[in-house]
Formats: sequence, C-alpha cells, structure tokens
Amino acid sequence: MDIPTKGAKSVTVLNTGHEKARVTVILTARSDGVKLPPFVLLPKKRTVPEIVRRFKNKLVLSWCGRTWMDNELTTKYLEEVFGNFFFGNRLLIWDSFRCHISADTKQTLQRLAIHTAVVPGGTTKYIQVPDVSWNAPFKNSIRELHSDWMLHGDKPTTSAWETLSKDIIVKSFLCCGISKEDDGKNDALIHVFKKDGAIPNGLPLLRQRRQEDDMIKLVEEIDLNEDENIGSDFSIEL
Repeated sequence: MDIPTKGAKSVTVLNTGHEKARVTVILTARSDGVKLPPFVLLPKKRTVPEIVRRFKNKLVLSWCGRTWMDNELTTKYLEEVFGNFFFGNRLLIWDSFRCHISADTKQTLQRLAIHTAVVPGGTTKYIQVPDVSWNAPFKNSIRELHSDWMLHGDKPTTSAWETLSKDIIVKSFLCCGISKEDDGKNDALIHVFKKDGAIPNGLPLLRQRRQEDDMIKLVEEIDLNEDENIGSDFSIEL
C-alpha cells in the first residue's frame, strides 16, 4: 500500500482483484480412497460458460449466489454428489452443523437411503477425517498452486484435490477409527492412541471393551442355540 501526501482525499490500494472471487468447496471421499466430485458454491447466480466448460466433468457447480450452506444447498449436495454416483448401503459421517441435522436434511437422507453419523461438536479434530488428515496437505497444495499462479500467470485448472493420494484418504479413515472391520486389527493406527495423542492410554481400554463385547455376543449366541434346541420339534416313542 502506498500512502500519498498527508490530507489526500483518496488512497489507492493495489491488490490482486480477486477479493470477491471466493468460493466454498465441499470435499467428500470414501473409505476405499475414491474421491467424489467436489461440490462448489459460487457467488454468482448467472452461469459463466467458460467455467462450466472447463470444470463440467470435474466439479459439481452450484450457481447459488452465496458461499454458505443451508438446507436447500445441503439437499442439492446430497442429490448431486451422492444420489447420482453411488448406490447400496451408505454411511455419511459429518459434523453437527445445523443444516446437517435439520428436519429437511433428514427427509432428504431418508429418501436417498443414506445413513449418517454425526460427529459431536468439539471432537472434529479427533475423529473427523478431513480435519485430521486431508486439510493440511490439501491447503498446502492450494498455497503452492496459488503462488505458482501469482508468479507465472493463469492456469487452465488447479489440481489440489487430484494430488491428494488415495493412500492418504484410506489411512485417514483408519487413523480416525472408522472402518467396516470390527476385529481390531487397525486399532493401533488410531491417532489419538499414539504416545503424543490425546488419549495415549486408550488402546488397552478399547481392546478390553472389545473383548467384553465379544464375550457378551458369545453368551447371547449360546443362549439362542439352547432356546432353539429346547423348542425343536421331536417326539419320543413310549
């Protein structure tokens, strides 16, 4: 900023000219490392053909004129990112933002047959996958791409999401304790149980609880088998 002579009526500030070019991007990925198309909120309501042409096969663009989520945009996100790409049993894990737990959103989730698990407030840094693993490398890549753009001019596209490896995404779920396997083989990967983690003594407690649950299931199975044997159809000849 260059401040001219004292008492000047106006001050000229040089900038990049991109103050109003902010967008919101919702990133979604599966536990097997598959990355879903980013959902982008654009601050314009009138579509820009060049942007549509450039990103139509890579991004889900929402020309909503704002960059914050609400019930309407959450429904659009669920329909266009989940509804059109994947089928079968689906569990969506996200935080407790108000439009994630609203009545309207719950109706949409039910219609699309998507189950959800809500991460309680204050715990996202421990068990929400993007906060734990994705954000740092993604934002670092954004900074590098932006610096390169500032130095060398416009680029046809940015690839921060594309450069986030499948391996990082797969491991990110495991380090948050999110897995379809319940045999405990990945428990040691949970980051809060590391020596420098938030709960360094948590791993033996988890294993103890897992053993208790296994014992309860075993007793229930034995009781069920005994009930079936007692109620079986047999006759005794006298």
